[in-house]
Amino acid sequence: MDDGTTPAGACACPHINRDDQRCGNRFTLTRLDQAFTVCLGSFNACPMYHRINCEISSARNENVGCMPRVTLTTNGSTSTLRRTGT
Repeated sequence: MDDGTTPAGACACPHINRDDQRCGNRFTLTRLDQAFTVCLGSFNACPMYHRINCEISSARNENVGCMPRVTLTTNGSTSTLRRTGT
């Protein structure tokens, strides 16, 4: 089953047609070389490619998340911490 996250013999990012605004900065005339190098070449090195894959996986399985939660117990009190990205 092809879920759109793995290219089938292609060297283009499988998310290139998703119209994700986070990727839009590469599709300008001044950064067109980046679009060809990254999006149509070495997209495995792109952090946004991995982030989108993680979001897709998280949406399919609620037990898997991009930002794992940590349970902290102090003096018998339990708190759940989540990564904020900062």
